[in-house]
Amino acid sequence: MLFSKIQLGRVDDYDPMMQEIKKLLSYDKSGGWAVLCRGSEVVVNGHGTTVLPTLVEYEDIWKINVPTNGFDKLFKDHHDKLHRITHPCCRFEFPSVAGRIPESVKCPECLRVMEKHIIFICCHDKSATTNTNVLY
Repeated sequence: MLFSKIQLGRVDDYDPMMQEIKKLLSYDKSGGWAVLCRGSEVVVNGHGTTVLPTLVEYEDIWKINVPTNGFDKLFKDHHDKLHRITHPCCRFEFPSVAGRIPESVKCPECLRVMEKHIIFICCHDKSATTNTNVLY
């Protein structure tokens, strides 16, 4: 959906649902993600590097307050605390065959314009053709 909106030039940087989708897409490229919901409400849409420690620290740090404050609220509070400390980067990768690559993309978390980089990737696919005539 995001890529089709980019192709059409219709990305809404202030659409809350689009921001959550952009977060998931950016987290997927750098360590994974998890979503904690209560019914249809999203409690946490988080980066894997902050969600896992939140769960690991449950027994020793925040479990004692669950009966009075609730699991979902305490999970969100503890996750947000860890997120502020580690502050994982958001990143998007656009394949060269994607067509139109945007000139700028706003960060789904802070809404600042993200830095633009060109990357090279090797996925070690033995069936892919190898071009040994690389010019530097």
